[in-house]
Amino acid sequence: MAFNLPAPQNLHTSASSNNRGAIGVVSSLGTKSGGNLPISTNAAQVINSSASNASGPPAGVFFGMDGNTSTSTYDATQDARVLLWSLQYNAPNRIQSSDLANGGSRFWLGSGATPSANYKEFLIGGNDTPFCASQAGPVTMCIDISDSSNDNVIGSFDPTQISAYGHASVRRNLVGSSTTQTFFQRSFLFTTTKGSTNLPTFTGASNFDDAIAVVQGSGYTTKIGSWLTKSGSSFFIPCPFSIGDGLSAVNFNDNGVSVVSPGSNLPNQENFRITNNAMRIYLDTRDNADDIVILTGSYAWGTAASWDFNISNSSSCLLPGNFSGMGDFFIGSSITASGNFNLSTGKSLISTGANINDITVSGNLDLISNDVTEFSGLNIGGALDFDTAGTYTITSSTIGEVTNSSGGSVTILLDANSLITINSGPNITIESPPSILTLTGLQLNSEIRVYTAGTFTELAGVENSTSTFTASIDEPFIDIVIFNVQYVPIKLKNIDLNFNVSLPIQQQIDRNYES
Repeated sequence: MAFNLPAPQNLHTSASSNNRGAIGVVSSLGTKSGGNLPISTNAAQVINSSASNASGPPAGVFFGMDGNTSTSTYDATQDARVLLWSLQYNAPNRIQSSDLANGGSRFWLGSGATPSANYKEFLIGGNDTPFCASQAGPVTMCIDISDSSNDNVIGSFDPTQISAYGHASVRRNLVGSSTTQTFFQRSFLFTTTKGSTNLPTFTGASNFDDAIAVVQGSGYTTKIGSWLTKSGSSFFIPCPFSIGDGLSAVNFNDNGVSVVSPGSNLPNQENFRITNNAMRIYLDTRDNADDIVILTGSYAWGTAASWDFNISNSSSCLLPGNFSGMGDFFIGSSITASGNFNLSTGKSLISTGANINDITVSGNLDLISNDVTEFSGLNIGGALDFDTAGTYTITSSTIGEVTNSSGGSVTILLDANSLITINSGPNITIESPPSILTLTGLQLNSEIRVYTAGTFTELAGVENSTSTFTASIDEPFIDIVIFNVQYVPIKLKNIDLNFNVSLPIQQQIDRNYES
């Protein structure tokens, strides 16, 4: 079992006097012994003892994106990257922070050679929010560096040259001459593209407990953070991840748990600033039948991040679970999706040859290609769109609307157990498919003839039948004649064939033949 966590960007075990720049009057930049996780290492520490003023000014420091004094830069306009960082307020000094409206706790994102002069500012907490009021230990900052929900821009911030990140506090002196003290834990910069080296990945025989084991550790000497949590059978995961890396074996089973990802800038969660590209999820299995992924649990996504499960190879992935809130969800032919999909408004489940029988989709379902043309048990609240012209058979299904983006003609063979409320076309013809007539229990060497009801127009027939006769017949009512020289002839009239019909046949010995 394995949860592969990328290396940290910065351990923050060096004194915070090693930085890319300070803002405001910071009384002390140092380290706190045993303040980082695991507890055996130090943590960069900032002490703010500026004059009591609930509205500021703030004081804090910047750190390089790739280390305390690093000058390397990232282009936030090219690829979503999620900075995940934690800080600890030294109790009881957390209450010396001002409230959220006055930016008691702030995250900074700086650019260029002088980030302390050119930066974006995010107000992420105060003594009136859980972020600063928490007594439970480290609190998380999760920022997509391309997020635009910042509260202020100082100087000439350049999103193509992001070079530093930092934290500041506004001190509000409540008692005596106390200070606000913060110390920092390691930071991670996750890339959110499939196959990237900085993407958390599950491989081998694994589940979500493996991620908890890595992040939370087995004790204070192995714990590296508190940002990924578990309560009962529910997991909170504020980062993108991939199941499989395309190279290693994977046998992943979520064991029916619940998984939640954060929303962006929600009340009391202002420390999460994430775009719809931040929490993307991937399936990346090998072309190997031994690779198996099973998701029977419940997934609630706070942002419309896409899930890319567009795998079409010898591996298999079963999705009988519940999936809500995420963005476009792509599934390939390796996928069997029989679960419930309630995606973000305007987003679609997009199938390229997946097995989607018995699926429920609250919104839209897009069919890409006609590799699969027969469907059963579809429950589609929105539109079912056909990307490729052709003939499709749909049985036992309920569909709100059908649309055609193929540019050609689509024919839908719809059985009597199905309903399509709206046909928006263009060029969609809905027909009733031929019904299946099945006769069982026949004596060998019987002759079967099927006619249009009340006529001698033969629709199907066979001589010397086996014990079962099957025919596909496109006629609403039929007559059936069964003849065998050893048995009394049977005539069945006006059989309703608007539905598939299976009839057991009992033939009686003809006494005249016996004598």
